[in-house]
Amino acid sequence: MPDEAAPIPVLLVTGFLGAGKTTLIGRMLDDPAFAGSALLVNEVGEIGIDQELLVRSGSPPPQLLANGCVCCVMNDDLGLALRDLDLRRRDGSIPPFARVIVETTGVADPAPILARFIADGWIQRHFVLSAVITLVDGVLGAATLRSQPEAASQAAHADAILISKVDLADSGAVDGLRGLLAATAPHATILVAGSEAAAVGRLLEPFRLLGLRAPPDHDHHHHDHALVTTASWRFDDVLPWPVIAGALDDVVTAHRGRLMRIKGLLRVSDTDRPVVIDGVQDLFHPPRLLDRWPSDDRSSRIVMISRDTSSEDAMRALQRALVPVS
Repeated sequence: MPDEAAPIPVLLVTGFLGAGKTTLIGRMLDDPAFAGSALLVNEVGEIGIDQELLVRSGSPPPQLLANGCVCCVMNDDLGLALRDLDLRRRDGSIPPFARVIVETTGVADPAPILARFIADGWIQRHFVLSAVITLVDGVLGAATLRSQPEAASQAAHADAILISKVDLADSGAVDGLRGLLAATAPHATILVAGSEAAAVGRLLEPFRLLGLRAPPDHDHHHHDHALVTTASWRFDDVLPWPVIAGALDDVVTAHRGRLMRIKGLLRVSDTDRPVVIDGVQDLFHPPRLLDRWPSDDRSSRIVMISRDTSSEDAMRALQRALVPVS
């Protein structure tokens, strides 16, 4: 169990209807690496089928969130459910837990859920969003991404994407889906569920979940998709944190309401430790210091994701603000 003062990590599992979220979570709960996890299940409808399928011994019983068809309803329930879990953990009515796994309903846009982790002060003090894992159906995923805005948002906000049902899909279709996902979420780690056990183990690697991978031969890259646009930038300049923070604030203000997500791993002159930034829409998590760099690469990386506008514009604005400084 984490130190009492340390926020408890929350793993958000998303994916469109039928993508295999419940199957993945079931395997997670059977994996010793996920022992002592609390589970919150958000289902459409009043009868909690997934809740019954995911009961495991040794972990707190799953709590069914009320009728999560509408994202804001689920969002409200999530805050209450986390408070209830924390209270029951403290009074000993449920076993201690090391993390919380939240399964969203298949039709949920994760953006309001992520924003709740930024806007709610109580949640920030007691819990920390560690990663967003999105399941994508290997057979239906490409069509779903193109036709369902919620599915595109689930992919765009992911730190890791797991393509499921590959045994039922044509290999060419899976390759095409990987390309589509790489364009939609170039920052995300993409895994294929050929071996769920191996995939579950890799999902635990914290630095892989940071994603933020830039193309090897370019310091600036752009992907355009019918539903979302993404842009990434890798740079070696070491700048003071106040300069970067001010530039980010100006860009977010100028593009208010159009940016879905900003993620970054930064090298700043104020500290030798890497700084993680994570913004959802117009809200930012407090910057977070990692204990160490994920690899020998010390370059800064920023990814921007937007809907119905070019994220390239916002990235260029950030570059104009920062490059003259360097």
